[in-house]
Amino acid sequence: MRPIREYDVVRVTRLIEPARSFTGSESVARPPAVGDVAAVCHEYQPTDPTARVAVEMVDRDGYTIWLADFERSELELVVEAAV
Repeated sequence: MRPIREYDVVRVTRLIEPARSFTGSESVARPPAVGDVAAVCHEYQPTDPTARVAVEMVDRDGYTIWLADFERSELELVVEAAV
């Protein structure tokens, strides 16, 4: 299986840092949770398959529920990006 890449849809499978830093839209923000499905919005070091990635979960209206950095080992691929 290929490494998780930018624009992939992923599921959070575990939280190494449950109290991690995150941001979100004021009215809907909450911390990431196991089972959340979100999109990788940035690879900090694309050539390093072990480097952290920024992941964002949004609601139906496009508001950010959370935006946080993850280890790729905390995520599983749901849908590969079509780029």
